[in-house]
Amino acid sequence: MKRDRGSVAAEMVLLTPILIILLMLVVHAGRTGQGMNQLKHAADQGARAASLVAQPRMSAVAQQAVIQDLSTSGLSCVNPQVATNYERSSLSASVTVTVSCQTSNEGLSLLGAHTVSMAASSTEVIDRYRAGG
Repeated sequence: MKRDRGSVAAEMVLLTPILIILLMLVVHAGRTGQGMNQLKHAADQGARAASLVAQPRMSAVAQQAVIQDLSTSGLSCVNPQVATNYERSSLSASVTVTVSCQTSNEGLSLLGAHTVSMAASSTEVIDRYRAGG
């Protein structure tokens, strides 16, 4: 008669590290996805704010709106870069705000995860009645 006493404990000892690593990969993927959503929202907010002011103030207003949105959302962006591009055609004008940053992967050092570089952009049509011309 063969005894299997202790085999469950041995299996758990072998499987636990693998399960923990898989869980950390899921956390890493979730953080990256959530960070992209928050970065896109910040770009949307910056483009909307820039579309409501005159062209000389667009960059400053977009930068301020993006930084405020990133700090409100809790996204830990390292050195966020905000670029504003004004385009005018014969029928309309638009402003594109591009936000890029590197996010922290704090707590995921066991995976060897590095910082993730992300970028998002958003374009808004300029509201000529509010933007002063």
